[in-house]
Amino acid sequence: MAGQVEGPAPRAKASRRLKIGIVLIALVAGITFAPTLTHGFVYDDHWTIVQNRSLLQPLSWLLRVSVTGEGTEHAVVDATRPAMIASMWLDRQLFSLRPFGYHVHSLLLYGAACVAAGFAAFYITRRRRVALVAGLLFAMHPAHAEVVAAVNYREDLIAGIGVLIALALLFTPHPSRKPVDRAAVAALAWLVGLFGKESAVALVPLAIGIIVVQRRSWHWVRARMVTLAAFGVVLGGWGTWRTWLRTSGRDDVPLALVDRTAFEKVLDTARYEVHSVVDALVPIDWSPEYAPAPTASPWWLVGFMLILVAVVWTARHRSTRIPSAGIAIAMLAPLPTSPLVGPINAYADRYLFLAALGGGLVWGWIADRVAARLAPTWRTPALAAALLPPLVYAQLAAAAWASDATLWLAATERAPTSPRAWTGLSRVRRLAGDLDGADASIERAIALDPNYLSARVTRVHNQLTRGDVRGARVGILEIERLGGRHRRGMNRARRCAALEPAQAPACVAGRPDP
Repeated sequence: MAGQVEGPAPRAKASRRLKIGIVLIALVAGITFAPTLTHGFVYDDHWTIVQNRSLLQPLSWLLRVSVTGEGTEHAVVDATRPAMIASMWLDRQLFSLRPFGYHVHSLLLYGAACVAAGFAAFYITRRRRVALVAGLLFAMHPAHAEVVAAVNYREDLIAGIGVLIALALLFTPHPSRKPVDRAAVAALAWLVGLFGKESAVALVPLAIGIIVVQRRSWHWVRARMVTLAAFGVVLGGWGTWRTWLRTSGRDDVPLALVDRTAFEKVLDTARYEVHSVVDALVPIDWSPEYAPAPTASPWWLVGFMLILVAVVWTARHRSTRIPSAGIAIAMLAPLPTSPLVGPINAYADRYLFLAALGGGLVWGWIADRVAARLAPTWRTPALAAALLPPLVYAQLAAAAWASDATLWLAATERAPTSPRAWTGLSRVRRLAGDLDGADASIERAIALDPNYLSARVTRVHNQLTRGDVRGARVGILEIERLGGRHRRGMNRARRCAALEPAQAPACVAGRPDP
């Protein structure tokens, strides 16, 4: 009837539903990992925050030495990651050494990452229900516990936010509206992500992969040429800077010193990719530690090829391009941390941060098709029941990071063949006064890998705690013979081993090496 109010227009109604979904994703992210607010500092938080005196320097100086590469000369932690430095510096000024404030900051960043993931999922698929399920699964993925609960892994949050915002702005519709402003925001977000951690370079294979599997037209690409050009400028500038840091010896990013042939690296990467895709698509597995693995079997290439075939086959049909994009994201996002690059840790939950979005898209597509066959009254209960397992596993994963004791106990349970896990547990037990337990743990670590020098250093510290100066001196000589003279903890070990037996325990329990 003319003049009668008929309610909001369909577009406004759809926009409101999208906003409600995004708010729901942020709330679920906060609820899932809210227990981390009661956690203390764990693992590398001790040296990146508690013992990190560089955070007491002016921010302008820290950023300058970070960009120029001089930070490594001044023992600045995360010396070539200025966005991470700025984040830690801000927390140090606001919260001193109170963990609660740091964890609030990390949780807020995680909420922002989940919101960005929800928008990216919607603009990639243009399906609200798919985006909602993808965002919810992203928000409660167990592998994300590591980057939320451990403050020192906030770098992955910063990098992930940068990539997700850039993806959302690249795939958003109506690119002709303020293209320069949109390109500037997208490029700036990605640059901040790259300054948080180098893994943000994953935007390149992700953008290319999604465009290819979704068969975006040349008209679509040309309409976003300003944004793509801005990405090219950022990549060229940042890549030149990182290359200069590496060639000048000022890059502090550690890489694995594993002597393997090119073919062995390909096999390891195939295994890494299969694990990444499976863990991204099945959000129930997690671990704070993964044991070193031998060179992969050629059979892993078969598994990788099957995944690749699945991506290509599903991309052929319009109706299955959403799961095709999801599998492609799960496969491409972890590439910057694959054995082809060679990070110091061969596998870690944080490497799945962006890949989890791919798993969410696959399950969002499945949920969308199932919901179409369910009565409306059953859709919400069915979704809640389906999301319960990842929520439970996510909270279990987060609980492992509550303290060093819970962390290393969980690490030895989930990765019993990891010498690093048993070394960490030995240190925790020594600090708790359980010297017998500390000795048993460190002997387990050395039995697993006699050449793992960190375990030998920890055994020397255990000996000094008992006042066994003579045994510690023998252990120090053995470590130096194996090439570990400059291993972390050796300065304190040598200093304390030079004292009388009665003085050694107090010495080794004192201030750590800088």
